[in-house]
Amino acid sequence: MKAIINNQEIPLQIMFTPHSRGVGMMGKNKLDGGMLFPFGEIGERSFWMKNCIIPLDILFISGNKINHISRNCPPCEEKYCPSYQGVGDKVLELNGGYCDTNGIKEGDTIIFS
Repeated sequence: MKAIINNQEIPLQIMFTPHSRGVGMMGKNKLDGGMLFPFGEIGERSFWMKNCIIPLDILFISGNKINHISRNCPPCEEKYCPSYQGVGDKVLELNGGYCDTNGIKEGDTIIFS
């Protein structure tokens, strides 16, 4: 699967299971493309950077519209880490700074294929 944003193709890893969603990018030192977290319905989502190694951009998506972007979220190794919230039926993690570098903004359309 891939995402297309502003004519840019991004290969995706899909996190379908509760276990894969819980682990996400924890302990990984690189992200090739993006990591997609699909949910069955639109709702408030909360993500954190606990035990992540690299900074990430976190996109909250409803249907095919980017509702909110938490940009360049830093890794957290503390006991209590900040959380990043938004509304969506999907959440997409990209390498930190990817959205700024590639002109991706809230309100942009994202196509999944």
